[in-house]
Amino acid sequence: MTANDLAARRTTCGKSSAFRHLLATGAAEDFGDTLTRTVLPILAVAVLGAGAGFVGVLNAIGLGAFLLLGMPIGRFVDSRRDRRAVMAWATSARCCALAALALAYIGGWISTPVLAGGAVLVGIADVVFTTAHGTVVPALVHPEGLKEAYSRLAVVGQSASIAAVVAGSALLASPGILVVLVVAASAYAASVLLQRGIAMAPVAVAPRGAGRRPAHLLDGFRTLRRRPALWRLTLSGSLTNAGAMVGNTVMPVFVMRDLSIAPAVFAALGLVAAVGAILGAAAGPWLTKKLGLRRLRMGTAALSMPVVVLAIFCHQLPGPDLLWLAVESWGWAFLVSAAAVAGAEVLPRSVDPSELASVGSAQRTVTLGVMPVSALAGGAVATLVGSIPVLCLWVLLAGAAAVPLLRRDSLASF
Repeated sequence: MTANDLAARRTTCGKSSAFRHLLATGAAEDFGDTLTRTVLPILAVAVLGAGAGFVGVLNAIGLGAFLLLGMPIGRFVDSRRDRRAVMAWATSARCCALAALALAYIGGWISTPVLAGGAVLVGIADVVFTTAHGTVVPALVHPEGLKEAYSRLAVVGQSASIAAVVAGSALLASPGILVVLVVAASAYAASVLLQRGIAMAPVAVAPRGAGRRPAHLLDGFRTLRRRPALWRLTLSGSLTNAGAMVGNTVMPVFVMRDLSIAPAVFAALGLVAAVGAILGAAAGPWLTKKLGLRRLRMGTAALSMPVVVLAIFCHQLPGPDLLWLAVESWGWAFLVSAAAVAGAEVLPRSVDPSELASVGSAQRTVTLGVMPVSALAGGAVATLVGSIPVLCLWVLLAGAAAVPLLRRDSLASF
């Protein structure tokens, strides 16, 4: 198949075999990722007897990899013409890491350094895969179809994550940790096989030579800052993520300690949120067509404020507390997911393909970098003043996400 043939097929992503393989790959990846995030802390606590400190390190490794290695990995991906091969190597690395942990578990030589090493390999490979994947989608899909493509990818990914939660709970209850490790490794192996069906032309690479300024790690940030629409969406997303992390830090304490709701019931709210995220991702393209990107993003930010207020005042509202908590979980997930899908097309439509990975890494560094800071700050403030004031801060941050989008011309072309 020629490059022209592949380019022509971008106009029909919904019917393209390559895009269907990309969807299937996304399902396998999200299934494996969810199982991995589930089993590693359980392995640390139940098998190795590790404490909260080590579990915190495991949870921070993935985010730390994005922050520390995102920019150099972005430059590396931008220098590769075959992005599908980069994805395959990253997925293979995670498959090998899970298989090695399974063998260590069988052999009895599993330890905290071995588990931490496996988590580091998984975290680095995740950054590589995510960065390369972000350049493959616009290479397969015509610009006019990007909203629909990102919506379908999000729906499939969220559905696979729910399936992984259910499967992981069932497997842990009966066969045990070893089977979960094997199933997670198998999901990554299936992803590698499915990626072989993603037929795409080589991606353009920036030319090198005497006439070109040497690449710099900050080039992605400079390009990001020079794209008004992209920069404003990045700031808006950072405020949303900051609010989400404040909420995620305080809500478990508020729900289980202050409201005396059982942990199992609190966990069930996660499934309610996942359903909301799926529906939000599916509705994102339709809402964008009806409202426009700017009004949709500002509207979701504004609506998220009263949605969070429902959780804060659930004890004063009529009816059971759990009802209002469920409405908050569903509503927040729906609004955030719809907004994320609606704005996902701005990056590939604003940036040259030759620097898409670098700029995408810069954007993730900004939007993800605020998350650990917000979590630490929210936890510290909640310790001093209690849960309610910090939940009110969540409301303010959620609404503040509309402020960077106030300039009417920044998103006019989207």
